[in-house]
Amino acid sequence: MTSKSADRSYKRSWKNLLINKRYQLRFTLFMVGLSSVLMAGLGIWVMRVANETTEVSKTSVRGDACPRLPSLRPASDDDEPAPKPSMRLPESSDGAPAAESAAGSAAASNEPPVDEPRHVKVQIDESSMTLTTTLPPDLADRIAAHWTCELRQVATFDQLERGRMRILWAMIATGLVLVLGLALYGIKMTHRVAGPLFKVSLYLSKMREGRFDKVYNLRKGDQLVEFYDHFKLAHGGVVAMQQDDIARLSAVIAAAEAAGAGQHPAISELREMLARKQKSVE
Repeated sequence: MTSKSADRSYKRSWKNLLINKRYQLRFTLFMVGLSSVLMAGLGIWVMRVANETTEVSKTSVRGDACPRLPSLRPASDDDEPAPKPSMRLPESSDGAPAAESAAGSAAASNEPPVDEPRHVKVQIDESSMTLTTTLPPDLADRIAAHWTCELRQVATFDQLERGRMRILWAMIATGLVLVLGLALYGIKMTHRVAGPLFKVSLYLSKMREGRFDKVYNLRKGDQLVEFYDHFKLAHGGVVAMQQDDIARLSAVIAAAEAAGAGQHPAISELREMLARKQKSVE
């Protein structure tokens, strides 16, 4: 076995990131859940402030009233409402109504009043009337100013609403990126802890089966380096003990063969033990 193969290290791959699924997923889900709760609370507070700011801005825009549309004939200060016709009868010179004066005169002359129907003849001659509308000289400018202001307010409302929606989508995108980033980071970081533990468990399983393989170094970035170094020293001590046993057994077997007792059953058992120990440290 060359020194290069003895110091080999395995590269980290996305395929084997979930070595210990129970530990890694529980830790990652805890981090993701905690960050989601914090992000949701922060998002609710930010959106509440954004909604209040948007409503205040809209109210401020509504408070800046646009100029009113001008009428076709502008009102003049000299225009006065026409007086309503009086329903009272005209009075005579002495203050009594004309009808009463006529009745008094008929009574004074001792002539009975004659009730005769009176017919009023109204004659309407053909006439013509021309209306001339007087428009203010700045009528077009005032109409344009009114609708320009109205459109500007509508555009401002749309811009405020788009700004509020941009904040909402920005919070949602940030939350998703944070959750996905924490999930990947949590799996990767837990893999750096689960990797050394997994390797130690493999070596212990082999030791239980009587195999003492070479303990390779950890990958770059792995955690639990001190713990792994202690295990590596302990493993090396066990291997050294196995090698000492191999050397002693080899010496005993060689001495027995030199004495002519190589076929003794005890020596045969020692040979089998020596073969197992040699195989365990290969």
